[in-house]
Amino acid sequence: MYRDGHRTGATTRQAPGVTRLILINGLRPEMSADLYADVAEQLRAQGIDTVVVNAACDQLPDMRPPDLVVSNGALPTGFVHHGTIHAGRSVPRPESMRWIASAGITTMDWTLARTRREVRRLFAEWQVDRLILKPSFTGGGRGVRAFSRGALWRIRWHAERDIFCREVNPEDGTVYKAELFNGRLMIAWMSRARPLRDHFTHGVYKSLRGAYGERERIDLPAPLSDRLCALSRRLMAVGLGYVSVDLMRRPDGELVAIELNTRDVAKWWTRQFPEFRERYAGALAELVRGSRHTGAGHAPTIGISTSGLRNPPP
Repeated sequence: MYRDGHRTGATTRQAPGVTRLILINGLRPEMSADLYADVAEQLRAQGIDTVVVNAACDQLPDMRPPDLVVSNGALPTGFVHHGTIHAGRSVPRPESMRWIASAGITTMDWTLARTRREVRRLFAEWQVDRLILKPSFTGGGRGVRAFSRGALWRIRWHAERDIFCREVNPEDGTVYKAELFNGRLMIAWMSRARPLRDHFTHGVYKSLRGAYGERERIDLPAPLSDRLCALSRRLMAVGLGYVSVDLMRRPDGELVAIELNTRDVAKWWTRQFPEFRERYAGALAELVRGSRHTGAGHAPTIGISTSGLRNPPP
């Protein structure tokens, strides 16, 4: 069998017909191999045949229809598997923001705009001196722009995919992050950051990278956690997998969502926590057991699409 991406002479005792889990690690092995080795060991101890594949250096094993494929990142273009897949996927920002709202989670103020005249009106409507432009298919803050009214002429955007946003809190740039998988909250944490005004007053400011400051674990309010878990279940139903939701705190104290990360969720910081590893292994085991009962191969084909999802989760 394969063990952490390599064939060994060891075998895993397993009941007939149990789904094999193909766990694809889309992170760099040097920063994540320990996480996946630990999680795989926990799953094998429960009798789940687990194959870990490091996407950067390993080849995929021969796939069988009953296999359950889980990847924290996007799968290669042209990847075909006639079974269940949960993987990362690029989703246009307007769709992902609507998904968040449909789960009962408050979002930051955002809108689409076709013309500069429409954008100019937003400054007056929201009573702000600057706006934020978030292009689709970007991550880690790359491509995000903050700009003042006088710099609008310098801004380019896609009218149907890129969104204009109102700053959540001019006094606070701290970002809160909830990592989700299979209807569970894996972990929540915050990254302290200075407000936007400390970096930018006028013109165009590029690449707002909010989740790279001093970090610490947090507990989210129970009602918000419940809604986030419901969102995760709906996303799993359409073939997505490990996702994260970024939030910020309004001046009145309410946490509001600023984006949904669906393509590559790194786990690069949270992997250090043993309880996170246990939760992730537990959620994977629960997913495998669910596949035993429902039968593999029934995941939506949307799970292997290379384009943005065109319909909201059910």
